[in-house]
Amino acid sequence: MRSFISLEEAIDILNEKVNNLDDKEVTLFNGLKKVLSEDVYSKINNPPFNKSAMDGYALKVEDSFINNKVKVIDKVYAGGVCKSFVTENTAVKIMTGAPIPNGANAVIKQENVILEGNNIVIKSNIKENENICIEGEDISKGDLLISKNKKLDYADIGILASSGINKIKVFRKPKIAFISTGDEVMDVGDKLLDGKIYNSNKYSIISRILELGYDINKILHVKDDYKEIGTVIEEISKEVDLIITTGGVSVGEKDLLKDAIDVTSGEKLFWKIMIKPGSAVLCSKVNEAIVISLSGNPTAALTTFELLARTTLEKLSGYKEIKINSEKAILAEGNIKKSSKRRFIRGYFEIKDCKQYVCITQKKSGNGILSSTINSNCIIEVRANNEEIQTGDLVNIIKL
Repeated sequence: MRSFISLEEAIDILNEKVNNLDDKEVTLFNGLKKVLSEDVYSKINNPPFNKSAMDGYALKVEDSFINNKVKVIDKVYAGGVCKSFVTENTAVKIMTGAPIPNGANAVIKQENVILEGNNIVIKSNIKENENICIEGEDISKGDLLISKNKKLDYADIGILASSGINKIKVFRKPKIAFISTGDEVMDVGDKLLDGKIYNSNKYSIISRILELGYDINKILHVKDDYKEIGTVIEEISKEVDLIITTGGVSVGEKDLLKDAIDVTSGEKLFWKIMIKPGSAVLCSKVNEAIVISLSGNPTAALTTFELLARTTLEKLSGYKEIKINSEKAILAEGNIKKSSKRRFIRGYFEIKDCKQYVCITQKKSGNGILSSTINSNCIIEVRANNEEIQTGDLVNIIKL
């Protein structure tokens, strides 16, 4: 087991140990927020035929000179097909989305003609293919619609549906267990006893998992007994893909997770990473389940969750690799002092005048300051041995 390593080293180790889960075929609606396991190509042209872009009259562009009188011989609506053939000085009244009749090569807007009985008088010149959506101009048959490893959103589902695709292959969602540990924590709803604290980690981390679109399969609390903790982890590891624990990963007498993993058939991958907060983290693999053991301190636990647990969930779900995606933002106010340690600070980003700004929401320091998460939507990354960061300087942010 490696100890006191960089965040990048920890990610490299997890990338080596974490694999995509198996895939399955699902219907489109059941594919939402899941990750594609194969490239998907269009089965048809889109649009599948030349169609009118607006209400008007389909005619030959050669007949569209001003004051020319053209006979209207038919009409066609969206969903219908016109059997009439457009010839010289004839037109078909057409509605938006309807197929272009044979012989026609343009559509003139209905407001650009004058209706006289069964005829129209042209009031504006048009060009060939004007107001026509050409077959395949959006997507051609055989085009790559969506690449493998993409998490599907509503737009992806719409594109797939437009090509007539009703079933796709996606990676299955991870099965997740959450285990809190410690004699000092009580569940909400119980009367708080002297020396005890409420189990906020259980509610904040599980809520975050649900917010990200995953499900929780098991929720347990185990007292400070390393043998019992290890036995529980061993049994649950046979049923789930990821186990997240809180508490018991530092160096105190009741930090029992390292001993608990020794009770199992698994291996410890690394312990302690060089960041603040959240340095106290233990990662293990038991059977085929990854076990990420977070600090019992709320801010530390939530920070390391975003950096390691969230990204591990993404790879299990089908992403190519465990990776922390960061962006640049301008520090809107205040300053960040120089520090010898790599730090992660809660913040709030927003876009103003096409620029991305971030302000610090974490007004108090300390691993147990849960209030720092309120009104935050990102984490500001501060490199070790940084120079003092001042208002207007660029910083790296990790969006939540």
